[in-house]
Amino acid sequence: MLEHWRAFYFVEPSRVLPAANSLLAKAIYFLSTFGHQSVIVFFVLSGFFISSSVLRSLERGWSWRDYAIDRGVRLYVVLIPGLVLGGFWDAVGIRFFNQSGLYSANLVGFGEGIPAEQLNWTTFFGNLFFLQTRFATVFGSNGPLWSLFNEFWYYVLFPLLIAIILTAKRKSASVIGYTGLALIATWIMGPAIPGFILWLAGGCVALTSARIGFSSTRTGLTVLYTVGMGVLTGACLVASRSGVAWIGSDIAVGLSFALWIHGIVQLRFSVSDAALQIAKAFAGFSFSLYVLHFPFLLLIRAKWLPTSRWQPDGVHLLWGAGIAAGALLYAYAISLVTEGKTSAVRSYVRRYFAASGATRAPGQP
Repeated sequence: MLEHWRAFYFVEPSRVLPAANSLLAKAIYFLSTFGHQSVIVFFVLSGFFISSSVLRSLERGWSWRDYAIDRGVRLYVVLIPGLVLGGFWDAVGIRFFNQSGLYSANLVGFGEGIPAEQLNWTTFFGNLFFLQTRFATVFGSNGPLWSLFNEFWYYVLFPLLIAIILTAKRKSASVIGYTGLALIATWIMGPAIPGFILWLAGGCVALTSARIGFSSTRTGLTVLYTVGMGVLTGACLVASRSGVAWIGSDIAVGLSFALWIHGIVQLRFSVSDAALQIAKAFAGFSFSLYVLHFPFLLLIRAKWLPTSRWQPDGVHLLWGAGIAAGALLYAYAISLVTEGKTSAVRSYVRRYFAASGATRAPGQP
């Protein structure tokens, strides 16, 4: 959100006037350049957490239905309201605030999509079924939805790969079906496959962290490793903004971060209740913020800055901070009735399907 906020409301770094080029402005411009890298880090984190969940489910007894419900509810409880609200804000902007043509041309710095041309039912359903960037464009102006295509198909492919391994070990004929489904999912993923490698890097940490690590008597070595991997991750992030090709690549950022997670898991340090509650509060609406913020910020831009952007001087940074806070509050408020209800919706859907299955006669599909 910070990267999009800066790009919407403030001029490019090369156009910042000397009088506005304060230390605070430089810090904001620097920190707001890591939007893409943040998504890469998220892929690794997602692989770590989802793989951990899958491994626990395998130990308890795997259920494709429960897995589909868990992942589907997690995505759709945020995506459906996000599509509706994003479409609404775009429609308002196109109807009332498009005098400068902001919605009718490429958004500078945000790819080649034209919001007004992408606000239709075809793209709505393409995004609803996670086909954006492959068989459809993102819906309206909501460019961040590109990564949900990746995430959904990673959710599909990973357990299929696990199923192939397990059925092959048992010499089951099911391996043929799982392999066919995995090939179809891989074909659909297409250009998203490199991101899956990083997603799997997080999964490897989940698989190996309990088996490959430092002994409890080598805490100092663990700390040294973790600090070193943290420094390496920071170096890769900085290199990604400095034009250093190999160390600043997505692969380097993702793999170094996965190695860092491995060290953090080994440390097993305690966290205060207050810090944990703060972390949970922000994490609790992070997905909503990701899905909701872009059309909202664009509408404000279309209304108040249709043709020009601000210099990062003190007054305009204060205005911008207010807008950013508004976006956070907007996402948080929506999350209270969507993302915040994920567990309740998941429980309801599970009960529904359990009751539906119980009413079927033996032998019924």
